Amino acid sequence: MRPVITLTTDFGLDDPFVGIMKGVILNIAPSAQIIDITHGIEPQNIVQTALVLEAAHTYFPKNTVHLVVVDPGVGSDRRPIAVKTKSATFVGPDNGVLTPAINSTSRVYELTNKKYFLDSPSSTFHGRDVFAPASAWISKKTPLSKMGRKINDPHILQLPQPEVKGNVISGEIIYIDRFGNCISNISSEILNATFQLNDSLTLQVGKTRIHDFASHYSQHNKGDIGCLINSWGKVEIFCRGGNAANKLKCQVGTSLTIKKN
Repeated sequence: MRPVITLTTDFGLDDPFVGIMKGVILNIAPSAQIIDITHGIEPQNIVQTALVLEAAHTYFPKNTVHLVVVDPGVGSDRRPIAVKTKSATFVGPDNGVLTPAINSTSRVYELTNKKYFLDSPSSTFHGRDVFAPASAWISKKTPLSKMGRKINDPHILQLPQPEVKGNVISGEIIYIDRFGNCISNISSEILNATFQLNDSLTLQVGKTRIHDFASHYSQHNKGDIGCLINSWGKVEIFCRGGNAANKLKCQVGTSLTIKKN
């Protein structure tokens, strides 16, 4: 099987940055299959990056290399790192974007061996000069122990967690997609652990109350607000045929509650 390398960046597609990174990868690993997860991360939004990576990485084949470049600290003393898990390797800046990959069984390396970088790295484009070549070499099964040193103190984001008090779950909006769907930090697992299967529930966001969960969008009439468990396994607020974030004036950080009727 051809090695798989995914790309997640905040570069957008108007500039040549993504294409240049792909060229660097293919010069080192010509057989690599490069998959774009997204280049639409909000500029320098580290939390959004981690959430997208968390939602996406498990759907790729074993031994995929996930290259993540959202790097407001480029050129500073922040470390370039690689995280090795049982199923994949993650490459990116040590600023929290790789948080979903870091756990008690993963191994983290600071990438220090310049043999695996491009010559004379720029202080503004480590995606091209450091992360892309390192990812390509990793896809060719280069041991991380040759590329750097093991570290025990990677930067880990403290992502917002929901709170359960009795029969009330309090959470917040953590992501808004391009359709205006508002994705919360309340997972189906927390919902199922707090309530019974047949309980009638009310979600409240601001002054809006949504009674009971839909199983799909089209259960509601056009323009109506509803909620469901989305493909990420999270509670999502939607507007059928419209934009829930605009209609409810929600933004990332907006609080919500779910309680039994």
